[in-house]
Amino acid sequence: MKSIILFFLIFVHRLPIGRIFRRKKMSSRILIVKIDAIGDSIIWLNSAKEYKKHFPNHTLVLCYKKDWEDIALKLRYFDEFIAFDQKRFFKSIAYRFSLLKQLNTYHYEIVINPTFSRNFFLQDWIINNIHADNKIGSIGEYCNTNNTIAKLTHNFEKYNPKLKAIADRWYTRLITTSAEPKMELIRNAEFIREYLNPQFQATIPKFPFPIEKNDKVPFEKYIIFVMGSSTERKSWETENFASVAAKLIDNYNIVVCGNKNESVLYEKLITFNFGDKHILNLCGKTNLIELISIINDADFIITNETAASHICVATQTSSICLLGGGHFGRFHPYEIEKLTDNEKIFLPKIVYHKMSCFGCGWICKYPLEKGKWKCIKNIDSKIVIDKIYEIID
Repeated sequence: MKSIILFFLIFVHRLPIGRIFRRKKMSSRILIVKIDAIGDSIIWLNSAKEYKKHFPNHTLVLCYKKDWEDIALKLRYFDEFIAFDQKRFFKSIAYRFSLLKQLNTYHYEIVINPTFSRNFFLQDWIINNIHADNKIGSIGEYCNTNNTIAKLTHNFEKYNPKLKAIADRWYTRLITTSAEPKMELIRNAEFIREYLNPQFQATIPKFPFPIEKNDKVPFEKYIIFVMGSSTERKSWETENFASVAAKLIDNYNIVVCGNKNESVLYEKLITFNFGDKHILNLCGKTNLIELISIINDADFIITNETAASHICVATQTSSICLLGGGHFGRFHPYEIEKLTDNEKIFLPKIVYHKMSCFGCGWICKYPLEKGKWKCIKNIDSKIVIDKIYEIID
């Protein structure tokens, strides 16, 4: 039954339903489809500016994931913006038609999907349903399609190559990349070098707008804990954060950041006896721009592998990232081709528990340990504290 459902999904997604929208007049618009997560998009800022440099006389349209709207709408590299809501995309057929209608307001000269890990059911489906003379993408790979297929089957080796072969034909050009594993910043640079600027090098991502101070943190001196992540399985134990807090509470106020649901982690943290010292809960109480400002003014931050770890890089805030093995080397540790000595100081200090299965793509072969992946559960708090002293000494 599951195989029948999967074949039906593949059949439906292959249909070029974008053709039902009447072709508009030709335009000099270029559409860039960047519907990745917040952290991926921050890493991409280094490359984003190159499109305006290369196409100064075109109208550049950015289709962005709504999660990072606060950043996207401030990017001066683009002229028009179209929001993409992934939750509605998977729940509502009406939303899909509405999105395609909006995207097909014009016939584009070029549509570009710069994401290395393409997804048959997301970016590639959109590309297939856009009216454009040229459709550019990365030869890339298909690990992100696993998330959809996994609901029906774990036979990725069978289906992914077939799906990718289908979707590859929806592009007029696929940008080649190196075969060996690379950090995402380097992947982005490879795309730009091959497509736009052969001299381009990966530099540290930076926000191309001023970061204004906000008044949500009443402390002059503070550090930040980001105790949650995209899944509880990838979040370091609250008890471990508490043991770190006990070492720091005499010298630092602590601000706990995250989404609204992560307030429970703050509530658990304050059950440990820290006397009358200050621990502030901002979970669910900041937008993305406010979070960037709070991180910018912090002494340092301790975080799971979240968007916050990439905000630290873009604001040059000292940080410690608690890293699991699923995508080790892809998003952390940072690899930068053009880096100053001063910038090097602010790259995240990575703490991890090395295992031979690193690079599993979060398809873990081990049973969960207290709801955590094994590589996360075994990160040693003593090593975290040693890394803290490297920052404050």
